[in-house]
Amino acid sequence: MGSRIESTKATVNGQCIDVAAGETLLLAALRQGIAFPNSCRVGGCGTCKCRVAEGQVRELTETGYLLSGDEIDRGFVLACQSVPRGDVSIEVAMGEPPAPRTPGRIVAQHRLTHDILQLQVQLDAPLAYRAGQHARLSVDDLPGVARNYSFATPSEPEGRLEFLVRKVPGGSLSSLLNDVDLRGQPITVEGPLGEFWLRPGDAPLLMVAGGSGLAPILAMLREAAAAGCTRPVTLLFGARKPHDLYAQDEIDALAKAWRAPFHFLPVLSEAGDDAGWPGAKGWVTDQIDGLLAPGAHAYLCGPPPMIDAAQARLQRLGVQATDIHCDPFTTAADVAAARESAAEPEREPARFWDYAKYFGFHAVGLSSIVALMAGGGWITAGLLAIVSFYILGDAVSGNDLRTPRFRRPGVLTAQLWLALPLVALIVFSAVWGVSAGDPLGYGAWLTHWTGHDVIAARAATTFGHHVSAVILTGLMIGMIATITAHELMHRTWDKVSLGLGRWLMAFSFDTAFTIEHVYGHHRYVATPQDPATAPRGRNVYAHIVLSTVAGNASAWRIERDRLHKKHLPVWSAHNAVLRGYLMSLLLLALAWAMGGMVGALFFAACGLAGKALLEVVNYMEHYGIQRDPASPVQPRHSWNTNRRISSWTLFNLTRHSHHHAQGEVPFQDLKPMPDAPLMIGGYLTVMVVTLVPPLWHALMTPKLLAWDRDHADAGERGLARAANAASGIAGLQRAALAADQSSRGQLEASSVSR
Repeated sequence: MGSRIESTKATVNGQCIDVAAGETLLLAALRQGIAFPNSCRVGGCGTCKCRVAEGQVRELTETGYLLSGDEIDRGFVLACQSVPRGDVSIEVAMGEPPAPRTPGRIVAQHRLTHDILQLQVQLDAPLAYRAGQHARLSVDDLPGVARNYSFATPSEPEGRLEFLVRKVPGGSLSSLLNDVDLRGQPITVEGPLGEFWLRPGDAPLLMVAGGSGLAPILAMLREAAAAGCTRPVTLLFGARKPHDLYAQDEIDALAKAWRAPFHFLPVLSEAGDDAGWPGAKGWVTDQIDGLLAPGAHAYLCGPPPMIDAAQARLQRLGVQATDIHCDPFTTAADVAAARESAAEPEREPARFWDYAKYFGFHAVGLSSIVALMAGGGWITAGLLAIVSFYILGDAVSGNDLRTPRFRRPGVLTAQLWLALPLVALIVFSAVWGVSAGDPLGYGAWLTHWTGHDVIAARAATTFGHHVSAVILTGLMIGMIATITAHELMHRTWDKVSLGLGRWLMAFSFDTAFTIEHVYGHHRYVATPQDPATAPRGRNVYAHIVLSTVAGNASAWRIERDRLHKKHLPVWSAHNAVLRGYLMSLLLLALAWAMGGMVGALFFAACGLAGKALLEVVNYMEHYGIQRDPASPVQPRHSWNTNRRISSWTLFNLTRHSHHHAQGEVPFQDLKPMPDAPLMIGGYLTVMVVTLVPPLWHALMTPKLLAWDRDHADAGERGLARAANAASGIAGLQRAALAADQSSRGQLEASSVSR
């Protein structure tokens, strides 16, 4: 009988749970109903970090890349990657405590417009909150239904509250409050909630409200006026028609009492040519350009389209994102629609072909071995055949939009693992082709079994065909080794897969990629901090050199910082970057042992060609895309393609948009994302196009402008305009100039109208 521990106990913030043998702390906590913070569950984000107060755990992955040195010193671990060695006690921040629920009663309902009601509530106890925040309201007549509404007045010691409730078509609570006399009825107020309130400072204020979004704006103005605020205010209030305006007398009173300039402008979007309305017409956000004071901070509240439009204008006019505060009003229908669109449809079970199609990857690799060993013109013919297979196959086979559910993922993992012996055989065959002897009797064995004299064919191979061999072998290293390694290196919890991935990358002298890609590229993609993201206007040849140098430097910094956090020496066997370089040197030494100096140089050329291919792929996957480093990575931040041949034989690397949005998702579960930015073709097609910079820029300039228009958010459009201006590409620079002229024209028009 062994002494294997079948289960252990873990105490999570004082609550005891059972942990099964081999189970992580996170899975055990979630299984037993603890709302443990988590996101990726594969050791890639750090959301589930916790402190081990007592006991020890076995860590399944390296935490030094994600946790700070102080956190490591204090005993923090990743719960998703930690298996207890015995009973343990851990501490984890569970987030903010739930907001208090305060009972009260409805004391008044006043009609402000045809669809907005002023609701007054008297609480049983006072509630402290910041003007601008909101609460979740519920009534007994609608059990299980609760909706968010902003406080329309500052907090009062008497517990008197006011809300503005817009009647939403089909809205159960808003309809009840608007249509039924509920005076005297009980109501529950859960709050305060939200981060929308007036920040202290002396900068001018621009406040933009739409519909019932005026509620928190009024609350902030009332509170600021009572405090003697002296900041200049511009208040824009958007409504449809004159009868949709309300609270104007109160706003006029606030303006008169305000201790600084106060400008109020109501704007009607559906006034048309109504001569009875002498005020501003159109969208309320159209007024921002002419009324934005220098250095102003903005507060926005209303429907999401208004918020989005206002943010876009403000950032285009130079207002920093940190100085824009907003509270978009969404309805239950909006939330339901978002959930419905995000819900994953039921996936059909994978069939035999769904597993078998990925063996096309191995078939391509084996075909390259046949070409290399056939020698002579067959090498060049094999290279052209493989490239043609991808280009023509993608052109005629259409898109693969299926994502079946695989019940035997182990088969797919085995297909990935087979890449290491396959690429080793490809490289061995290639180096054998320039060797003087017959290492391991490989040529004699093949001649015996095939009847083709491969040794004689090797002797007849000319220099030009040897060049084809370098290109073909480099292509196979870039595909068979690098693409598979890319999938395996993301499995940071699986030491076998991670180790195989590093050996695969050693063939292209690029094991540093396994560090920089996971912990650098995925964090900074589509920003200037990412070496792999090519700025607009850069050509692929410059990118190969610049990204290679910067990527290795980034990997070194990441690894150096990890070792410092762990209190380990940088120049030691603990350094994964140094170990990786030694792995590549070992392969180079084996090539030397096979073919001497010629064999070593030939292998080096093949490996560097494979590395160059990786940078070409990086170039075409991310060229010119912009992202604010503070915003999360979304599918729009990568170029995507669903071409069938590329997808089947490259382990869905083509579905790059989903991969970057969720880097922990295995290749077989990546979604096609047909609405993401699309490449101009399949992978080999695009690779060839990148090698002709004038053609590449001619095809990608309209793609980038379409991305700016259709995919970028407001902040990214500003970044894109600056990138276009600095690109050196005429079409992009003309677009930037046109955008600048349009902005100046709007400013001048607004100035004249005033």
